[in-house]
Amino acid sequence: MPNTFLTPDIIAREALMVLRNNAVMAKLVHRDYSSEFVAGVGDTITIRKPATFVAKEFTSEIELQDATESGIEVKMDKHLDVSFSVTSKQMTMDIESFSQQLIVPAMQAFNDKVDKYLLGLYADVTAAVGEGAAMPTNIDGIVDAGAQLNKAKAPMTERRLVLDPLTEAAYLKLGTFHEADKVGDNGTALREASLGRKFGFDTYMDQNVIEAGGVIQNLAFHKNAFALVTRPLVLPSGAGKAAIVNYDGFGLRVVYGYDMTKKTDIISIDMLCGVKTLNKDLAVKVLTKAGTASEARMARTKE
Repeated sequence: MPNTFLTPDIIAREALMVLRNNAVMAKLVHRDYSSEFVAGVGDTITIRKPATFVAKEFTSEIELQDATESGIEVKMDKHLDVSFSVTSKQMTMDIESFSQQLIVPAMQAFNDKVDKYLLGLYADVTAAVGEGAAMPTNIDGIVDAGAQLNKAKAPMTERRLVLDPLTEAAYLKLGTFHEADKVGDNGTALREASLGRKFGFDTYMDQNVIEAGGVIQNLAFHKNAFALVTRPLVLPSGAGKAAIVNYDGFGLRVVYGYDMTKKTDIISIDMLCGVKTLNKDLAVKVLTKAGTASEARMARTKE
């Protein structure tokens, strides 16, 4: 008999915890979420764009500025799903064992997809540094990216630099980069992917950085350059065993089913999200030359 403790709610909460702990790009951008249900993929919603202000010199009286965040439309066009059949033996596992065997791989697939959606927003970014013809031999690309963000008046805090494995490896060979100050961060994936605070950027390695035309599209950006938007999906009609969890910018739905043809239980985990460039001027592409597939594999497994 299935373990009655492995309810959809317990699995949903475990999946959400794994998803949050292993997220990289999703934790580096502006996130918008609410408990408002959406019907499904294709819905367009309006989110609040972070407000901006200008510091005014006070003379004789104050000058009021509009404190209302502007709205921006985001299409909820990313419906991610991982569904898998489970045996009676698997359903009798404790949640820790079940998580390691099934939930962790499922949520890693979700994170990879979200990473690629967000990193794919490089296409909206016009500012670029680096020639894209070689791997870096100095830190000029990072310094120049910082200068571009300074010109765009990006806040000095919450700046991120996300590098692909080959670019990370090239920078780590530079003493000036390797010896720069480091800071800690929160979250399993962020901690493992973090290279520390480098030249004004919280710096991370991400295996999903996009390669286009033989050029790696590394990204330097402020948090408010891009947004990840999630909304909970409604419970399916007639689903007796289903649950929804929504917290900290992440929302998941878990539904139990049964395949009569194969006589197996099915667990379906899905989420709905959208990504959007909020301000392209708060991001800079740091271009480096793409390597071979074998070089990329070696860089990813260098540790």
